[in-house]
Amino acid sequence: MLAFAAIIIRPFAVVFYGLIKLLRPARHKITFISRQSDATPVDFSLLISELSHQDRSATIKVLCCSDATRSKRFLGTMRQTICELWHIANSAAVVLDGYALSVSYFPQRKNLYVLQMWHALGAVKRFSWQAVDTPGGRSARLARALRMHANYTAVLTGGEASREIFRHAFRVARTRIHALPLPRVDMLRAPDVNRLDLLISHNQELFKATPLILYAPTFRDTAQSSHRWLSDFQKLLAAVEDAGATLILSNHLRSHAGLNKHEVDALQSPSLIVKEDLDTLDLLAIVDHVITDYSAVSFEAATAGKPVWFYVPDYDDYVAQRGLNIDLRQILPGACFANPQELMAELAHQQLPTAAQEAFRREYVQDPPKPGVTSAQQVARLILQGIQ
Repeated sequence: MLAFAAIIIRPFAVVFYGLIKLLRPARHKITFISRQSDATPVDFSLLISELSHQDRSATIKVLCCSDATRSKRFLGTMRQTICELWHIANSAAVVLDGYALSVSYFPQRKNLYVLQMWHALGAVKRFSWQAVDTPGGRSARLARALRMHANYTAVLTGGEASREIFRHAFRVARTRIHALPLPRVDMLRAPDVNRLDLLISHNQELFKATPLILYAPTFRDTAQSSHRWLSDFQKLLAAVEDAGATLILSNHLRSHAGLNKHEVDALQSPSLIVKEDLDTLDLLAIVDHVITDYSAVSFEAATAGKPVWFYVPDYDDYVAQRGLNIDLRQILPGACFANPQELMAELAHQQLPTAAQEAFRREYVQDPPKPGVTSAQQVARLILQGIQ
């Protein structure tokens, strides 16, 4: 039904946006759009600062509104889309960190430069066009009707190894994909010492028992997979408690499909700390280890120089239902575990990333072309060259 509506409405949408473009001639303006959160993402903040340094004449507009916020407002999605169209119409460039209806569904000016930064350094699991018609993805019919990921001039990916993955996920020419990490890697490679000191001083409860472990799983999209994940998580938590370590969970458990308040509240352990108020990038600076499954946080953790572990008891089922871009058990066999006790036993003996993990990091997160050159500088230069 939604796909049919998108097809029927599009001619009217094209005319409507055409009128806006007539009223709004293009300027030397760069518009940033995000559906990931209501606050400006760190990648946007770092890039905007660098753009202002390289070209003070550029006007910057930031539009951040999460899907959750849009759904709460009266006609929220429509109102936000119109607002975005109003600013896109007179922009020379648009920077995104996810799919934006206002960019892909509507026909854009031929000279509009659209940069898709995405919100991850790479992709362990299949996503976007790779995941259509899977339990966690859109239907192919709806994706075509909404023109998913159309109109991109350039796409960023963390390293050469992900170029082909992103080509399939976004359905863009390989030449449009740039192996250029997100600006966040500048923070991961060189954390702010003063910010780190404040973070530690205000969160002393995190350091009562070591090692300090960040657990950052990807969300499950169905109730069945969520309940399987919850059972596996309880086993991991028990193993962490037996080892006398501390496990930090930064994501909200209720975001997993199908989990109710009773099930979430039942997760009680002196070894578990839930920190929704701290950013994952900040946590990566202070933890000793990172445990994940199919999340792209593995690339960030490797960039931050932390030992990365994959707790994947549902590996075969996940591959069959969603699919993976990276065979973790082949690339990092010494870091993949289905048994949490075995994982914790190995973790206790490893203080630094292994040679295999360093190779993984170099393959999926590009090193700077030379010392002192930041990712923010390179991305800003790419945009400014595109709108000259």
